This record gives sequence, C-alpha cells and structure tokens, in this order.
Amino acid sequence: MSAVFVGDVGTQIVLDCGVDISTSTVRKIEAKKPSGVKVLWTATLDGTQRISYILQEGDLDAAGGWVLQAYIEMPGWSGRGEMARLDVRNVA
Repeated sequence: MSAVFVGDVGTQIVLDCGVDISTSTVRKIEAKKPSGVKVLWTATLDGTQRISYILQEGDLDAAGGWVLQAYIEMPGWSGRGEMARLDVRNVA
C-alpha cells in the first residue's frame, strides 16, 4: 500500500476476512486511533471474502499507528477478524 496521510480522502481501505462473508448483513471496520479512541466505519462487501471502506473527510484525523478490525454479522455468526495496522503519516 502507498503512504497514507492525515486528512486523506478517497483512499480505499480493504480488509480480507479469509472466509466467505457473502451472506453478511452487517459489515463494519472498527478503527482504533493512536489515542485509543475507537470509531466505526460502515463497510461494503468487496467480492465474497473482503470488506472495503472509502475514507471520508475527517476520518483520518491523527498521525500514528491505527488498528483496524473487521466486524461482521451473518446468519448464525457474528464476530471480528484479525487486527491490521495502518500507519498514518503527518502531512509535511
């Protein structure tokens, strides 16, 4: 992935869940900011195993290590995926 900066808009965040989630009814990305504050982004299905979200204005408001985790609800199962790290840089 190319560098990601504070304030970026339009960057696509993709998380691969590793299993078929095509029957999911809820798809979210839990994003934990470097400060520890958690935010939720509503994601869309991208294929059968991935979810994606397009960054909006104000989403990336802090530099540092963000932790991203998929949250999925499907018939008979709900839960989280593995955590991924996103390094967000300050604008020069």
